[in-house]
Formats: sequence, C-alpha cells, structure tokens
Amino acid sequence: MPNLLETAAKEHGRWRMRERRLLDAIQELDEARRRTEAELSKVDLQIAYYDSLTRDMKREFGRPSLSGLLSSLRRT
Repeated sequence: MPNLLETAAKEHGRWRMRERRLLDAIQELDEARRRTEAELSKVDLQIAYYDSLTRDMKREFGRPSLSGLLSSLRRT
C-alpha cells in the first residue's frame, strides 16, 4: 500500500509540473498576443496617416493628365 501512495504522489507531482509548464506557456502566448496587437495598432495608425497624406497630395497636385505627362517627357 505505501508503494501505491508513493506512486500516486509522484504522479501528482508530475501533473503539477505539466500544469505549471502549460500555465507558463499560456502566459507567454498572452504576452506575445498583446505585443502583436500593439504593433498592429501602430501599423493601422501609419496606414491611416499615409492614406491621408496620399489623398492630400492628390488633391493638392492633382493627377497628371496624359497630355501634361507627354509634354513633360518632350522637355527632357
């Protein structure tokens, strides 16, 4: 009987170790997810900025017409 109790205690200890490793892995994944979401948020801000900048530049300079493009090529 003492052998059975000792075996059960060892098995319990192994399961506790597995649980600890799994909890640590979950915590690392959560931290990585938070970092990734923060980085994606920064990228979204950059996309919005450059989209706005592109729109403003098109509004300010207009799209070049084909005749304007051809005449600028002839000048060179």
